[in-house]
Amino acid sequence: MRNINYYRIQYRKTGLARFTSHLDVARAISRTLRRAELPVAFSCGFNPMPRLSFGPPLPLGIESEAEFMDLELTQNLSEQAITLALNRSLPPGLEVIQVTKLTKKVSSLMASVDSIVYQFIIKVTVDKRNDQIEAWFKHLWDSKELMIVKRTKSGEKPVNIRPFWRDYTLSFIGDDIILFEMKVEFGPRGTLRPDNFISLLPQDFQVQRIIRKAMYSRTEECCEKVL
Repeated sequence: MRNINYYRIQYRKTGLARFTSHLDVARAISRTLRRAELPVAFSCGFNPMPRLSFGPPLPLGIESEAEFMDLELTQNLSEQAITLALNRSLPPGLEVIQVTKLTKKVSSLMASVDSIVYQFIIKVTVDKRNDQIEAWFKHLWDSKELMIVKRTKSGEKPVNIRPFWRDYTLSFIGDDIILFEMKVEFGPRGTLRPDNFISLLPQDFQVQRIIRKAMYSRTEECCEKVL
C-alpha cells in the first residue's frame, strides 16, 4: 500500500482572477499540479482523478485571502517545496500563501467549515459622522429580521438572512472609507452571501471591494483565521 501524505493549502485569489468561477479555478489548479510535476495521489477505478478537494466556493467577483484545498501526495515533500512548485506554475491572481502538512486524513473542508469572514471596503458618498455610521450598523445588527428576496427555481421568495450573521467589526480609514468585517454562518442551514448583505446598504454606501478574510471549522482541524 502506498504511503499517502496529506497537505492543507491556503491560497489567495485576487485581481481579475476574482471573475473566474470555482469550477474554472479547480481546473486551473489541476493543470498546475501537472505542470509542477508534484507526485499527486490518484483515485482508483476506470477514470482516476487527483485526490484533491476544495473548500466552500467563492462567490464570483469577490477576492480572497482564505481559499483552502486539501491535497494528497505519494511522497513526503516539504511545505516550502510544494509552495514554490505551485507558485511557479499558478496563473496570475492565484498564489499559495501557506502549506501545512497534516498528520492524518481529516474531515473534508466542505463538511467542517462552520463560518466565514468577509471584509467590505465601503466608500461613504455623503457627509456622515463615524458615530452615525456606527449607529446605523448597530441598528442593523439589533434587527430580528433582515429580509431579502431570493431567486429559486420555483420563483422568488422572501428570506430572513439575520440568523446567519454571527458577528461584525467596524473601523474607519480617513473621512469616507469604512472597513466592515462580518462573520457569517456556513453549513447545512445555509449562509449569508455578500451580495445579499449589499442589498441592505443605503445608496450612499458604495462597496469598493469585498475580500474573504478567514474561515473557521467546527473541529478546529482547519481554517484558522488568517489576517
